Amino acid sequence: MKTKVFFLGLAMSVSALSMAQKGIQNGSKYGHGEDSVQCVQNLSLFTQYAKQGDYKSAATFWEKAYADCPQSSKNIYIYGPRIIGYQIKTSKDPAQKEKLFEKMMKVYDDRIKYFGNDRKQGKNYIMGRKAIDYVEYVPESRDPMKSQAYKWLSDVIEAQGSACEASVFQQYFLLSDASFKKNPNTFRSTYIDDYMKITPLLAERAASGVAKDSIFANIKASVDAMFAKSGAADCNTLDGVYASQVEEKKSDKDFLNMVLKLYSIANCDKSAVYFKASAYKHAIEPSASSARGLAAQAYSKKDYSKAISYFKEAVSLETDNIEKAKSQQNLAVIYHEMRNYSQSRAAAQAAINYNPKSSDSYILIAVLYAENNSAISSDAIIQMTAFWAAVDKLERAKAVNPACASTVNKMIATYKEYFPPASELFMRNIKNGDSYTVPGWINEKTTVRAK
Repeated sequence: MKTKVFFLGLAMSVSALSMAQKGIQNGSKYGHGEDSVQCVQNLSLFTQYAKQGDYKSAATFWEKAYADCPQSSKNIYIYGPRIIGYQIKTSKDPAQKEKLFEKMMKVYDDRIKYFGNDRKQGKNYIMGRKAIDYVEYVPESRDPMKSQAYKWLSDVIEAQGSACEASVFQQYFLLSDASFKKNPNTFRSTYIDDYMKITPLLAERAASGVAKDSIFANIKASVDAMFAKSGAADCNTLDGVYASQVEEKKSDKDFLNMVLKLYSIANCDKSAVYFKASAYKHAIEPSASSARGLAAQAYSKKDYSKAISYFKEAVSLETDNIEKAKSQQNLAVIYHEMRNYSQSRAAAQAAINYNPKSSDSYILIAVLYAENNSAISSDAIIQMTAFWAAVDKLERAKAVNPACASTVNKMIATYKEYFPPASELFMRNIKNGDSYTVPGWINEKTTVRAK
């Protein structure tokens, strides 16, 4: 009888013990008995506080939930880094800050342990978030260049491709840009590769048609601007990097498109590698960029007829009005060199229509008027009126692009010297300040101004 009582008591003790076990002890989500109740309470309390941004009040309850039932809820890992981040920012003790940082990294590791197989927010997603928080909170002395985060983000991009969060792409390129600025000679090719790697992925997301993906277009524009300003893509560097690759990948249209973009950013429109990439791309699938490349090649050989044909094709294939304007401006320059002033003006005006801020086009029209003023009349004084219209265009160039003011002001000063003398205007009953139509091929209204 005593034996039975003993075993019954033991069983009850074991049962009671199991009912009081925490989730961390037995691998369950919430634990058992009172511990499970306490876990649920702690989860509820820290979540409520955290949602309100009250991380100080949330901390105690979060600590208990994280310690006792770590696999109970993703909220532990969603809000955990935010709570710890608050603690790091409010702490004044460097040693404490470093301990908190280590704890934050462990929270991410534990999230992978317990929720790494999550369908939407699995291991790669978590690593992306970990890397971003690493950049923000790692002690400066520990990893000044944030190299570890750069490696993690690179791995995430390789694994997820265009499915990455926007912040992953943004932070990755910011780190790459910082490394290039720090070590421009040794990191240049890697920097270019990083740009080549992420821009097609950003473009893919930007073109998805999903409203929330519009942020990817903004990030792509930011990345493009950052890269363009970096100076990494100089012509010699690009030729050294891509001369052999273009030949090896001459059937890869996506690669060739990226190469053409790089050369365009670097203004390397005289490179043999650029010409070759353009020809290969045009043979596979004609595009505005490949047509521009072939046009540039023809122009370099002074084959104006072929250059005009390709620039016109570039305009027809292009969807971006700014790029259309550039091709039209190039056409205007070619026609100018051919002394075809009317067609040059028409192309320059088309450039302005596509891009109203095309100051170069206004300046070119002014040059056309000044150079071919003799064609408007046999009267030498009337010929001078062309300079009124020329100055009008120069004033417009300044208005749309103040950066060109210095150059334009010098041209205006020169052109004003060719204004008709007041005495000659008087003889023709042309009054200062009156409206006047410049005759001939210019045929444009202006304002009378005496020298």
